[in-house]
Amino acid sequence: MNIIPFRRPAAREPLDEQLAALPRSIEPPRDLWPAIAARLGEQQRPAQRHWHWPTALAAGVAVAAVSAVLTWGLLRDSGSAGGGRGEPALLPVSYGPNSALGAEQLRTRDELLAQFRARVAELPPETRAAVLRNLTIIQHAADDIDAALAQDPGSGLLNQLLFGTYQEELRVYSQVITSGGDPSRRT
Repeated sequence: MNIIPFRRPAAREPLDEQLAALPRSIEPPRDLWPAIAARLGEQQRPAQRHWHWPTALAAGVAVAAVSAVLTWGLLRDSGSAGGGRGEPALLPVSYGPNSALGAEQLRTRDELLAQFRARVAELPPETRAAVLRNLTIIQHAADDIDAALAQDPGSGLLNQLLFGTYQEELRVYSQVITSGGDPSRRT
């Protein structure tokens, strides 16, 4: 049987001797770091501003204060418009200039609104206030969708959302009309 050695000591020794003869370190002929630092300095962007926690805390307090003042102002205005009873005013939802609702749809809504106004007075005050709050939410949704439609008038999704808002308004009117003064009765 033949055995093949993996290492030939005689062939490796001259290479090891050559490596041992090399110097351990070589100094470059010139210092390259100043040129590298200059090029890095050219490529660096200006330092970005970092928020420190006191500044972020002050900004958060300011946002909360502005929000509280706006909410108080909106609630105060809606309370005075409702006849001083603390209820929002009974106004139909207005659809902005970007809505695709036709005259027939708005006429149908106006007919339901007339019946709704006759019936809503019969509701208990808490129920009436809840219904009017829901109509206010629908108005805000219609306003937001109309503003988005101003940016993207051809959006099918936004038009569907606006039509859904219209249908939700009609549903609220219909529920009050068909309740017959009994708010516990559902349709």
